[in-house]
Amino acid sequence: MSSNEAGFTLVEAMISLVISGLIASALLSLMLGQSRFYERTDDQIWAEQSNRATFDIVSSELRMASTADLLAAESDSIAVRFDIMRAIVCDSVNTDEATLMVYDTVAAWGLDGGFTGTSYSDPYVEDFEFADSWLPTTVSTGSGPKATCVASGAPTSVADNNFASFSGWAGNFTDGVPDPGAMVRFYSRLSYHFAPSTFFQSRTALWRGAQELVGPFENTAAFSYVMADGSVQNSVASGNFGQVRAIRVTATAVGDGANRYGVERDIQFDVAFRN
Repeated sequence: MSSNEAGFTLVEAMISLVISGLIASALLSLMLGQSRFYERTDDQIWAEQSNRATFDIVSSELRMASTADLLAAESDSIAVRFDIMRAIVCDSVNTDEATLMVYDTVAAWGLDGGFTGTSYSDPYVEDFEFADSWLPTTVSTGSGPKATCVASGAPTSVADNNFASFSGWAGNFTDGVPDPGAMVRFYSRLSYHFAPSTFFQSRTALWRGAQELVGPFENTAAFSYVMADGSVQNSVASGNFGQVRAIRVTATAVGDGANRYGVERDIQFDVAFRN
């Protein structure tokens, strides 16, 4: 008795294996392509975000400074006086004492705490006189100084702790105690610099003070300075700070990690000093 058993012939089995291999190879190629596309896109996004963060942070803070606030202007770093408190003089009746109303404070995060100073500009005078590394002595705070300021026109709605009387001006400023209506600035040092990254090997990062902020960048990242005559200098001596019109930031951001696909995004922008 004969039996009719269904099955694959050797040729059919080999054809099936070849077709399955082709399909598996195509799927693997598709998956690898998608993975490469994802990694490349991720590196591109990383680089673009690094550039955007650099522009946003540096522009917003350095734009607040003027040429008079420059403390250092090098190719790898820049430092400026950065206000942490601003006040208006309400009264300066005593020989060496002024009563102030503080109208603006800024968090001192990331600033050089070892560098502080005071400056003021009398009414109708644009230029500030600076006393680096000096702060006035507090005489009194609260309701007493507030009453003096309110009598001079300050709003009563301002909290008591926004008012204070300070002394010590005479020995530190040419004109001594500031006149009523003068603007007073208390400041610290804000520095940005490009230096080796602690997170990305053989790359450069942008640092704000002692904190690494943005990276990675190629090691060519640098500051330069647009001068009044239109020239661009890599560094500026302190005697020529008044000729600086803008800070230029030039950098090339790269992809995260090993950056296997060589992603690069160039950035160059100028931060104009306020006049």
